[in-house]
Amino acid sequence: MLMLASKHIPDFLKNEKFRLILFGGKGGVGKTTMAATTALSLAESSPNQRKILIISTDPAHSLSDSFGIEIGDRVTLIKGAGNNLFAHELDAARLLAGFKEENHDVIRKLVERGTYFDGEDIADFFDLSLPGMDEIMAIMEMSRLLKEHAFDVIIVDTAPTGHTLRMLDLPRQMNKWIDVMDLMQHKHRYMFRKFTGKKYVKDECDLFLDRLSSDVNRVLDLLTNRDETRFVPVVIPEPMSVDETKRLVRSLKKIHVPVKEVVVNRVAENDGCRFCRSQKEDQKEPLMAIDQEFSAYGRVRVPLFASEIRGMAGLKRTADYLLCIPLPSAPFTTLPAVQESRACLSLDPNLEFIFFGGKGGVGKTSLASAAGLHLAQRYPDKKILVFSTDPAHSLSDCFNIQIGDTLTPIGGSGNADRGAENGNLFALEIDADRLWADFKDAFQKDIKEMFNKFLSRGAHIKFDGEVMTQLLELAPPGLDEMMSLDKIMDLKKAGAFDIFVLDTSPTGHLLRFLELPQLVRQWLKAFFTLLIKYKGTVRLTGAAEKALSLSRNVRMIQETLADPQKTDFVAVTIPEHMGFMELERLMNALQDANLPCHHIIVNMVLPRTDCGFCSHKRTAQQDCLKKIHSRFHSQTLVQAPRLPHSLNGTAHLKIISETVFCRKQV
Repeated sequence: MLMLASKHIPDFLKNEKFRLILFGGKGGVGKTTMAATTALSLAESSPNQRKILIISTDPAHSLSDSFGIEIGDRVTLIKGAGNNLFAHELDAARLLAGFKEENHDVIRKLVERGTYFDGEDIADFFDLSLPGMDEIMAIMEMSRLLKEHAFDVIIVDTAPTGHTLRMLDLPRQMNKWIDVMDLMQHKHRYMFRKFTGKKYVKDECDLFLDRLSSDVNRVLDLLTNRDETRFVPVVIPEPMSVDETKRLVRSLKKIHVPVKEVVVNRVAENDGCRFCRSQKEDQKEPLMAIDQEFSAYGRVRVPLFASEIRGMAGLKRTADYLLCIPLPSAPFTTLPAVQESRACLSLDPNLEFIFFGGKGGVGKTSLASAAGLHLAQRYPDKKILVFSTDPAHSLSDCFNIQIGDTLTPIGGSGNADRGAENGNLFALEIDADRLWADFKDAFQKDIKEMFNKFLSRGAHIKFDGEVMTQLLELAPPGLDEMMSLDKIMDLKKAGAFDIFVLDTSPTGHLLRFLELPQLVRQWLKAFFTLLIKYKGTVRLTGAAEKALSLSRNVRMIQETLADPQKTDFVAVTIPEHMGFMELERLMNALQDANLPCHHIIVNMVLPRTDCGFCSHKRTAQQDCLKKIHSRFHSQTLVQAPRLPHSLNGTAHLKIISETVFCRKQV
């Protein structure tokens, strides 16, 4: 018996003009698998032996897990795929460190020339700034490799949607950074012409800015080149994934990144049992929505396989499918299962913050929402806020109501299907970009007003005022996300809520996020040092107070995160090898950061069934569950069942809530 192959070979596999192919989408939809499969297909089918490089830009790399070999931060030949396929889990922080080391002196000279600051102060400040430069270094490295013809095609496994869109927009943000630096250099040019009367000749600082601007513009040209670049969104037929992919494609269109095809992954084709038939039926509406929403794009359907796709054998099987090679159906056998877990998760009502985190696509949002629902119903005297800091919010999709950047009550209308009947549950999707923009606007307005009063003191003060108004463009990456917790701490201080439940970004960016408080405090300290330099020249009371308030909240965030009496972290995973590997990395990072984590939820566990397809998947899951139990025996492990239907709306969330969370405090 043969499995039907894909109806047509995707354009990104057969068009040899493409030099940059990026895969993106919601966490857990199979971006890494599709990127790795495409790389393998191109390497094996390339008639001219083109050199193919697959790069991961997600801080939580999983290319090694997908290929089944150790890759790391080096260009690694993928054995078993000829001699033309290479992989690299890019350490963008290393690239940034190299950039700083190479250009430290010229950046320091630029700032010393353009401001009132001295070298030591500004060196500390700039070491903590360079906004998003670690990620833009990754893009510039890809551009460099293509420019130098080191590889013919680069395939990119990107981070989940929100952070990928930020990364793609970084070249435009980087141009703002260059404009600030050029403003500093402009003072030097002005002073040179004024006091020498000579024609200005470009020096090393000008040449550095020209070179950097050229590199950034080359990246912009590459990302928007319809002949050489393709972005391939990956979606699964579930409402939350479809909604996020719609937002992704709209955003890509706005920044002119070319999209031609969408990969529809994990399409259920088996109908061997009630569970399979229910899942297949449940996918009909999302599949219709995909065909309707993306009618202008090619849709490449990839089936739900019984086995986890990893290792060369699994990737080749998927590659053959995409290349329209019929596949033999895998034999299914039923093996004995391990004892079902009956543990439930007991949430301490005395906690102030409960974080849900893990790999993309493991169900963090659903479980965080279900936890909020459980707490609100179990403790009607407490006010609960479920909030999200992920740039690609999905709480609205999960609760099936419009939430957005406003405190939104979940329930309270008397309709039990709408949420917490007691009216004590609220949700918030924080717009960190808007918070940061408002903070910058208020700061820059204060600075401009204050410096305008002192323009009579000389041109250098005018230049310094212009630089100071742009200073926050040089903030460290992630400071906008820290504004989310800044707002939450204000709500906490005001006593607005008793318990805050946080739906976090996927693992890689979550770990960066947890490191942010220390980085931001260091940056603010350097920032205050610069402000103090103007004491006696201009009054900076209003502007400094805004920054001081942020600094106090950041310190409170640091103290709260590390306090096990106030904060707990719930790790979420799925019973698959790649999920287990990322869980290990997450737990090690939490331990290193001294963050309390007492609970692990293993989500999407298949029930017992006589179906060969489901039984095959369940057997692999049970083997993974044994590993998780053995490795993390000191944590409470709770299993959440895989439901045949997608989770959206509180009726579905209640099913998870009643299954996962203890009804009685133990």
